[in-house]
Formats: sequence, structure tokens, C-alpha cells
Amino acid sequence: AQTDASDNVTTLSGETTTTVSTKKGDKKSGKTTTTTKKQNNNLVDTSKGVSQTYGLIQRTTNRAGNASKKFVKSLKGFTLKILYPWENIYGDKKCQVAAEESIKEVENLYGVKIKEEGQFNKYNENLASELSAKNCDNHIYYAQGGFFPSYFQKGYISDLTPAMREAGIDFNDPWYMSEAKGFLNIDGKQYGWLATEDECQAPGMILYNKKLLNQKRLADPAKLAEQGKWTWDVLEKYAKKYDNDKSVVGFGAADTVGVFYVLAQQFGTSLVKLSRGSTPASNIADPKIKAALTEYADWTVGKNAWCETFVGKSWTYAKTQFQQGKVALFYGGHDAIQGLKGTSTQKDIGVAPFPTKKSSKTYTGVASASFIAFIPIVYQKDASKILFIRNEYYRYNYRFIQRNFQYKWQTYFGKNTEAITNAANIKFAKKGNKISFNWVTVCESSDAGITSSTIINEVISGKATAAQAIASKKNALIKAYNEVWSGHKVTGNV
Repeated sequence: AQTDASDNVTTLSGETTTTVSTKKGDKKSGKTTTTTKKQNNNLVDTSKGVSQTYGLIQRTTNRAGNASKKFVKSLKGFTLKILYPWENIYGDKKCQVAAEESIKEVENLYGVKIKEEGQFNKYNENLASELSAKNCDNHIYYAQGGFFPSYFQKGYISDLTPAMREAGIDFNDPWYMSEAKGFLNIDGKQYGWLATEDECQAPGMILYNKKLLNQKRLADPAKLAEQGKWTWDVLEKYAKKYDNDKSVVGFGAADTVGVFYVLAQQFGTSLVKLSRGSTPASNIADPKIKAALTEYADWTVGKNAWCETFVGKSWTYAKTQFQQGKVALFYGGHDAIQGLKGTSTQKDIGVAPFPTKKSSKTYTGVASASFIAFIPIVYQKDASKILFIRNEYYRYNYRFIQRNFQYKWQTYFGKNTEAITNAANIKFAKKGNKISFNWVTVCESSDAGITSSTIINEVISGKATAAQAIASKKNALIKAYNEVWSGHKVTGNV
């Protein structure tokens, strides 16, 4: 007996189908049933893993590309405009070639146009003005850090839920951060996404100057990490080796909240209460927060280990000091090392994961959800087209993601391949590394008069103890959270 079962296959220009036959025997009856179905050659299931051989990751049968032919036809003539909050949007000429190739393929396939540009100076100020006036020049923008809760609170961001259904997108494909999808699903509505590209910083890692560590006869942190011996206590010990050094700082960081967020995790707590079905809230009153903050202060206050915020310097100060070989160990991600290109320390930099409290070969790199992509409310009616085209651009360019990462980091580290490899392992969660997100800056509004960093910086600057700072400011911080999130619940998996 033969049964014909033709799949509901959506094919587009340039795509082909194949008839696949499957035979199944019945031992009791002795009959063989042959099932035939048409399979779109451009539709494959990537749910069990993604090839990183630079081959095109095809549309999945149950996700992107499952839109109707009528919808796909309606895309013709549409121009997608994207504005990034950084000027060098490709980071490398070879990466630009890859992006342009991907754009051209998508444009030819669907009869659309994709225009993207970057703007660094006054990005947030100009964006806030455009959103307020409901006069946006672009379809996709990026809410930076604490601007997301501000835009959400003011109703500037589109609900993408209906558009996702029409475009056949659910943000679970490998070019999206699925954890971000969960947090950005609020009250049953989806308000944005995070991609696996540079729209999110690389997870925070320890960058270190090998030359400076060798002078103190300190073992290489990356080697210790491979052995499961790279711990918070070792990092602290290393930093204190420079307490009496007048020319070198033991430990530096551009992000006090980032450092403390990881440390708080190791104490079994978090700066923010966040779970499915609950309202985001500050967790500053947790006794474990006080314990973690006390330990952080113990080895930074009055020592030659610091975070630039309490030093009172500009946000680029710590990075510049590290680039000049004046800092032995530095906590930072992708943004922190861009200035290494052409410096004398370029070849001396090593990369290791942020250490854990206990000996372990598993490390968690905490990434800041720095840039959340969203569609302004004024383009709600075109959201499905915007999502679909943007998704296809992601998909076509995703085949180059690891290669692009290598190219970009080569500009920072030159021929320092060991550093690039270690950074890639952390970025792509390989060799025991994991990735989690620091949602604190996204939960705390830029319009609020107080944030978690207000309390953290007061403690590590020596102005107050952990107990004093928390007691005096916790009520104000809790109130700031309530002003944004009261009446709202996270309805996605976090």
C-alpha cells in the first residue's frame, strides 16, 4: 500500500523541493507502507544544533519562513531602515563584505531594500526626541541599558506578538538570545529581541597583561581556568600583589554593576528579583547582597584595586589605563578592548572567564543586555514586514558569525590567536563556559534618580559600609522599580 502525504510547503524564488519516500514495515501483517511527501530543500530543522561551517542556516519548518505566500508577496518594494547606536556598524572590512553579501541576497530574494547606518553621538537624546514626537526615521532602533524601561513605561515600543504570528517568527532561532525573549515578554506581549551579534556585548571576562603577571611570577589565568583552579580568591590574591605598586593597578573595571552582579551570583543571589509571572523588583534588601558587597569592598577600598566609577574619572579612563599597560587585570567585554589595536600591549593580553567562588571547570560569563532591538509604536502596522526582513538578514549573515568574530578580534589582538580563541570560547559558550544575562540595567530606568550602582559605588568608594548604604537607600530604589514595573509581570521564561 502506498500513501501520498504532501506537506504544506511554501517555496520562494530560488528554492526547490524534493519528494522524499519513507518505508515502514508492519511485522504482524507483513505489509509495507510507503509515505511520500514534498520537502522544501531550503527548510531544515536546526533545533538539534547548528552547523558552524559557514553554510547557510536554512529556515526552519516550524519557525521563520513559515509565512504565507500572500504575505511574502506583499514584501516587494518595502525598504527596511535600521539605526545602530555605534558608528562602525561592521567592525571590520571583511565583516562588511559578509554583511553586504547577505543584504544583497535577501534584497534579491524578496524584492526589498535594506538600509542600515550607525550614529554614536547623541544617539539616545535624538532617539528619545523622535519617539516622543512620534516621528521616527527608522524602523528598528536599540534601547540602550536603562532606556528600555523608560521607553516601555512611556508606551513608545510596539507589541510584536501579532507581527510574530504573521511573519512566522518566535525568536528561538540560533541568531537570537532566547533568554532575552523571555524577559522581554511582558504581560503576554513581546516588546523586543536581542541578537547573538554585537547588539549584545560579549560576556564579561577577565583580560590580563601577561607581562605584568609574569613580573610577579603569577600563573596564567587561562591555564588555571582549564585546570579548574581559577577562582575569585585567586583573582583577589593577584590584585593584592599590586597594592604597594606605584605604577600598576592590580584590578580595574569599567562597570561596577557588572562585576558585582557576577559576585552576587556566586553568593547565591541577584540584584534583581526576576521570575516568570512576577513583577521585576529590586533585591537590594537580601542579606546575601550585603555579604557580597562587603566582600567586594574588603579588597577594593583603600587598596590598589579599583573601579573607575568611584575614582571619578571618565567612562573611558579604565580602558585607557589598561591599554597603556598600567592595569594588570581588567573586567570587561567587547567594548573594553576595542582600543587595544596598535598599542604596545596588544600582544601581551590574555583572556580568561570571570572566576567562580569555588574550584570548577564550569564558568558563567555574564553579558549585559546592552542594546535591545525594538520597533517604535509608529510602525506597529508594518512590524510583521520589518521582523521578517530583519530575520532573513540575520539568517543569511549568521553563517559568518564565528568568522566575523575572529576578524573583529584580530584587529584588537593582532596575531594573539590564543587570546582570540579563549574569547571565542567564552562568547560562544564552549569548553564549559556558559552565558547568563545581567538584567539590572534593563530593569532600572534611566529616568530614575537612583539605581543599584548608586549604592554599590558608595560602598566601594569607602563613603559608607554595605549595611549603611543599603539601609539609607533601599526604600528609594524599591520605589524606583515600582514606578516602572508596578502592574506589569514578566510572562516569558527567565
